[in-house]
Amino acid sequence: MKTFEIITEKLKSANFPFEEVTFKDVVVSARTSDTSVDNNYDPQSAIKTLVVKSNQGMFAVIARGNSFVDKHKLKDIIGKWSVVSGDVLQSELGYIPGCVCPLDVDVPLLLDQSALELEIWSIGVGAVDKGINVKKEDALQYIKDYKVVDVSSNEGR
Repeated sequence: MKTFEIITEKLKSANFPFEEVTFKDVVVSARTSDTSVDNNYDPQSAIKTLVVKSNQGMFAVIARGNSFVDKHKLKDIIGKWSVVSGDVLQSELGYIPGCVCPLDVDVPLLLDQSALELEIWSIGVGAVDKGINVKKEDALQYIKDYKVVDVSSNEGR
């Protein structure tokens, strides 16, 4: 299982700069308020990673936490799709739902252009009560292989 400790050790070994965020609550989606112990979480910087599957395989869709993935826009890119189940997420990728780290997921990345609007990304990292803040530019240099897409909407699903 990909835990907070395993992922952050990997990032430290790569000299990847990040700020640890510890939360007072346990949530499996992007938080809408700062519930961090050190008041170092900005909900406007939240990034979510949604793992989906289609006939083309699995993909990780990275978008702003306060946006919705538009099912029609995503279908235009990867065809008919569905969200992977929690069981598949755990057995094939090693993550529990709500804890997928976009810096460490082993599937092609579809980076929604909404995420590029942010300078800091607050991302999940293998635990429901922890995360990290990273500079967007550092994250983009680290992941390297991604496709920028337009799949988000601020208006429902």
